[in-house]
Amino acid sequence: MKKVFLSMSIMLMGVFFVACTGSAPKAGEAAAEAATEVAAEAADAVSIGDLKALVEKATKDGANWTEAEWKDAFKTVMKAAKPMFLEIKEMQTKAEKATDEEKLKIAGEMVDKMKGYQEVSDQIEAFGKAAEATEIGKKLSDDKGFQKEIEKDLGLEEGFFDSI
Repeated sequence: MKKVFLSMSIMLMGVFFVACTGSAPKAGEAAAEAATEVAAEAADAVSIGDLKALVEKATKDGANWTEAEWKDAFKTVMKAAKPMFLEIKEMQTKAEKATDEEKLKIAGEMVDKMKGYQEVSDQIEAFGKAAEATEIGKKLSDDKGFQKEIEKDLGLEEGFFDSI
């Protein structure tokens, strides 16, 4: 999990660097709308309000949580983030097969799509910090078996989090 949170932070820094420098071409409003639609689907599963409330509780009371409470919280956060993770994986797969010119276009699409996930991403980052501040949260962040359990619960391929 720690790797997932770290890779998300690094990826978002790169996305914002590209967005701020304007070095990537605009992929168009269609990509941004698609990201917003996918984010809305994620909100149906776990609303952003519920995610914020969970992160706030983890920040305030996480030190007093049991392992079962932390596991439930991790699963909820990952459920909210699943559409974003799937988008990232899809873009990575496209980029692996792309020419340099196509990679630039994909980077622009990634920027547009990730704008729709900014709020979810901020909450994931805050949750990661809250988890790392507790012994149980840290333990679960590093637990590969628990990662596999989450992948299975979310219907993701085994090793999915290692690949993003």
